[in-house]
Amino acid sequence: MWKGGAETQLLKIARFLKFQNNDVMIISLKPINGFNTNFEEEGLRVVFLKNWKTHSISNCMLLYKAVKAFKPDVTIAFMFIAIIFARILKIRFKFNLISSIRTSVLPKKWNIPFRLTAVLDDKVVYNSHASKLNFENRNLVRKLGIVINNGIFLPELQCQNNVNSSGIFVWICIAHFKWNKDYLTLFKAIALLKQYKFRVDIIGNLNDEVWPFKVIKDLGIENHVRLLGFKPNASEYLRRAEAFVLSSFMEGMPNAILEAMAYRKPVVASAIDGNIELLQGANAGLLFEPANQQDLADKMVQVMHMSEDNRIALGRRGRNYIESNFSEAKVMSDWSDIISDYSKNGKARLNASV
Repeated sequence: MWKGGAETQLLKIARFLKFQNNDVMIISLKPINGFNTNFEEEGLRVVFLKNWKTHSISNCMLLYKAVKAFKPDVTIAFMFIAIIFARILKIRFKFNLISSIRTSVLPKKWNIPFRLTAVLDDKVVYNSHASKLNFENRNLVRKLGIVINNGIFLPELQCQNNVNSSGIFVWICIAHFKWNKDYLTLFKAIALLKQYKFRVDIIGNLNDEVWPFKVIKDLGIENHVRLLGFKPNASEYLRRAEAFVLSSFMEGMPNAILEAMAYRKPVVASAIDGNIELLQGANAGLLFEPANQQDLADKMVQVMHMSEDNRIALGRRGRNYIESNFSEAKVMSDWSDIISDYSKNGKARLNASV
């Protein structure tokens, strides 16, 4: 499990259901514990599969045996490949299946198996209205679904905004270095703004990539970018930043933006489905054309030139929107209600796969 948005939400749900005295087992399709957590101490059973390139047959056997031994009443599947596996296992083990779709775009490589197995879903849950609309309009699912937002922790904030005495405007970006995050566009936008006093702090797993360092050097933006790597807790960086930026060309409902809004930060993000739904609903930031470094640079300048009062107003609207729609208490209650519909006597043996 990478410590990504979908995985974070799945773990929150698993912990909440365990707290409600449900039996919970998590199956991670990859041998990665990005949370650096001892799940056994929390009473969570977690099965990590091995590298699929070298252990494909043994992984399938382990997956089958784990589900057979656990005998789940309900399985929640996050991510497309996990959904496909869960649907196939449902044929044999007859559990109730809740498929959770976390993005509005179905990759081509999963298109055929996803369509062929769609009839096996008992419930479909989306984390954005844009994803729901896209999948249902394209007939990628057989059942009408519902939207349950991502659950976000609401930090206590002592003041409206932090005063930056350095004279340097501080942006924060929180995203792992994955193909869909489009950091290259962000770096090129930063290069267009060298005359301004600002810095972008980037928090995210570099995944052993070396190209970011080379691009930063080639563009001459070393003084404007800090690659901070993965941080288990980004709260202090969010508190100190004055605005948030994200350059992705594909997202579902990005936790990073939600968290920035919870910290009352104005947001600049690419105009893709989840971001559009979020920022237009909250009126908490600016959207730019995906992969357009000039448009991104223009929007960053617009935020930096805003009065502090205007930035505070954007941040306050974002925080209010999160409180009304994405609080963990509300979201976990929504998940609990759905799972209870498919469990025995109001309690369930939950198998969550990601």
